[in-house]
Amino acid sequence: MSGKQKTLGHLGKFMRAAGILALVIITIFAALGINQKITLHRTRSKFPAPGKLVKVEGHLMHMNCQGSGSPSVLIDAGNGSFSLEWTLIQDQLSQSLRVCTYDRSGYGWSEPGLLPRDGAKVVSELHQLLQAAGEPGPYLLVGHSLGGVHVRLYAGSYPDDVAGLILIDTAYPLEISPVLRLQMQSSIGFYQVMNLLTRSGLLRILGPLGGENSMPQTARKLPFELQEAYLNLLLDPQQYTTAISEMENLPRTFEQTSQLLSREKPLGDLPLIILTAGQTSASGSTPFDEQYDPVSAHQIKLQLELAGLSSQAEQRVIAKSGHSVHLDAPEEVIRAVRDLIETIRK
Repeated sequence: MSGKQKTLGHLGKFMRAAGILALVIITIFAALGINQKITLHRTRSKFPAPGKLVKVEGHLMHMNCQGSGSPSVLIDAGNGSFSLEWTLIQDQLSQSLRVCTYDRSGYGWSEPGLLPRDGAKVVSELHQLLQAAGEPGPYLLVGHSLGGVHVRLYAGSYPDDVAGLILIDTAYPLEISPVLRLQMQSSIGFYQVMNLLTRSGLLRILGPLGGENSMPQTARKLPFELQEAYLNLLLDPQQYTTAISEMENLPRTFEQTSQLLSREKPLGDLPLIILTAGQTSASGSTPFDEQYDPVSAHQIKLQLELAGLSSQAEQRVIAKSGHSVHLDAPEEVIRAVRDLIETIRK
């Protein structure tokens, strides 16, 4: 046999081996994907929605309302977050108030909605959800991070429905600065990786191998009895598809909100409390290993400018809290809600 024939023979064996290996890999990923779909279905059965599922624009959205009283308190979570993070606060406040949490389309127990996920779409769906769920206003709107932009847009769109606002470490000014653009790109990259890992089912295998270190800090801050449900819901790839779309459409959301609230004191004398975190993520911080630096005086001053939305506004700086104020300092959120309810009722 000539050298050329030997080479072709070796090449043929290599190609066959490579083909078999590729087939094995494809089979494994297909099996993981099928198992992921089955497990997601079981997750919904094992951890049923604590509230009710209401049809909005052809898909089901989750809203959980507890307690009684007026105005109702309505909470909108940040990007990539959902209602379960607010359980402790809701349980405390609902002893004397009507408190509603909900999951935006694609998060938690809510089915995915139509893309793109910009602010106008989110606010329109929320308005329809409240009506379909039979939850009348007025509302004290509480918005964290991106949720704080949404509740501003809601207040501008439906001013007669809103009795007050609490903005928790939310974006201001509504501009895509170079720093914010980098943060957006970083978040989108993280969500894309998580989308791949959850959609393929790999995270169900890799996650437990990492032990507690593979658990996001947000999960570790929750009561133990909520952690299993929270982590299982985070294994739904739709969570990350939605988060990516919200980030990609952030410029449009900012523009929609700015256009509606462009005049001086656009919210008139609407009672408003601004909660500003005193700590910010340090360089090298990740969702699995959060590290903090003190927030700059400049950033605190920028947050204070949010007071320009209303003639009846107050800023409170939560010195020891990071961005997730509702998890780092829930007592401060509870106090702000109770204080603002008292103001509204006077």
